[in-house]
Amino acid sequence: MINRTIFNRLVASAFLGALALSAQAQDASSKKPIRIIVPYSAGAVTDMLGRLVAKNLSESLGVSVIVENRTGAGGTIGTDHVAKSAPDGLTLLLGATGPVSVGKALYPKLPYDPAKDLTPIALISRVPFVVVAHPDQPFKNIADIVAAAKAKPNSITYGSAGNGTPQHIIGEMFKQATNTELTHVPYRGSAPATIDLLGNQVAIMFDNPGPLVQHIKTGRLKALAQTGPTRSAAFPDVPTMSEAGLKGFVATPWYGIMGPANMPPAIAEKLNKEINASLGKPDVIAKLAEAGLTTSLMSLREMRTFLDGESIKWGDAARRSNASLD
Repeated sequence: MINRTIFNRLVASAFLGALALSAQAQDASSKKPIRIIVPYSAGAVTDMLGRLVAKNLSESLGVSVIVENRTGAGGTIGTDHVAKSAPDGLTLLLGATGPVSVGKALYPKLPYDPAKDLTPIALISRVPFVVVAHPDQPFKNIADIVAAAKAKPNSITYGSAGNGTPQHIIGEMFKQATNTELTHVPYRGSAPATIDLLGNQVAIMFDNPGPLVQHIKTGRLKALAQTGPTRSAAFPDVPTMSEAGLKGFVATPWYGIMGPANMPPAIAEKLNKEINASLGKPDVIAKLAEAGLTTSLMSLREMRTFLDGESIKWGDAARRSNASLD
């Protein structure tokens, strides 16, 4: 026969356990979804990265994570939306070089201050871009583009993901480095720009390798150079800009996750830990490698320092290039 004291303890323990399970169930059901705002169009590498992070955060946190594309003004519209959102960790940004590191140098009336109105959370990747041309264009290398541009200024068009994007600024940096004039054609994202490049409506692009890999491999586009300090594993036969004759020309845009300012440190730390852990997964590494990307893991402090330096570097490049918003 069970002692009554022991029996009462067992009943109390079972009751408390049931309460705990009930509380957990209520907590799980009350968890609100997280939104990741991608400030560029669907189909771009930023969209792929946003969905990759969303999938892994959903699995690790046990909540719904939704990707929302808010395009326009070189990524500044979506970025501004996040900057003005509540700092509760439910609205995040797929941050990028254009609206964060370049925007302030190009938009005199930028509605947010990247350094004050956003919280750096996790860096995903730093990406050397590639210079690509339609196969029907007569360019076999960078020297051919320079020669043609000098012979007939503004006769060569280059597409970009929009005003103020890295594609735009790298094009302007190229013009300055080669003392040439090209005609900039901005689009609402890389995807529509790539469609026109494939249709030979624009001659060249300076773009992220991710969405271009398949087109280069199938011969629908030709890669002439890449903007990193060394050749990438995705394009081992494609020379760097320095190897192509533009000594010291290096431009590697970045992508990461950010939130509004004043986010509680505990939330930012938790997100940083979860995202960094997901970036170390073999399937994620493989997915990024398919797009010619590699991970760049950083702590919150390291990312803040990194972004401070990027704002100076890209801001100075934008001002030196005299890039204008068309």
